[in-house]
Amino acid sequence: MPERPSDSDTAMAVRDFFAPAELLEFVDLADPQAQEQWGRDALAARGGRHSVRRLEFEPDPGSTATWTPWPHGFRYEVTGSGKSRSHNLTWREVASYIHERLTPQRYGRLNAAVEALLAHERAYLPSFIPYRSAQEWNTSFAAPWSRRQSELELSAACAKDAILPAAQDHPTLF
Repeated sequence: MPERPSDSDTAMAVRDFFAPAELLEFVDLADPQAQEQWGRDALAARGGRHSVRRLEFEPDPGSTATWTPWPHGFRYEVTGSGKSRSHNLTWREVASYIHERLTPQRYGRLNAAVEALLAHERAYLPSFIPYRSAQEWNTSFAAPWSRRQSELELSAACAKDAILPAAQDHPTLF
């Protein structure tokens, strides 16, 4: 028999569903019907199902969290250790949860970080420019581009985390 969802399940359901660019796109939709359509399209683009494994320092580490379509929202199920629990969330509830945490400063930071990341991605030219060697290509182009891409991805993730923090604090990396 499924257990009741934990207090952290709603937080994790909303947080883990969105990449930073998706979160920005979703909050920019003011109309609830547009948000609902966006959610249906996002789940359909993921094959009608989205799953992630919870990390070591998150609630229920190692458990699998799964999103499946549900009328006007999604069903969120957490399974692991022989137990499961699930609950349904509407896209209106998701929007409300996000907007409770969204301040103008957080929105501005998310917008700036996502726009910088997307601009960097658009600037990538997959064409072959003549370099004398693969090492020169790596030193002159690939390594700096990749380093900057990682910095921008981290910035966007931090902006998202300011709006949708982890249900449990993660330990510091350094």
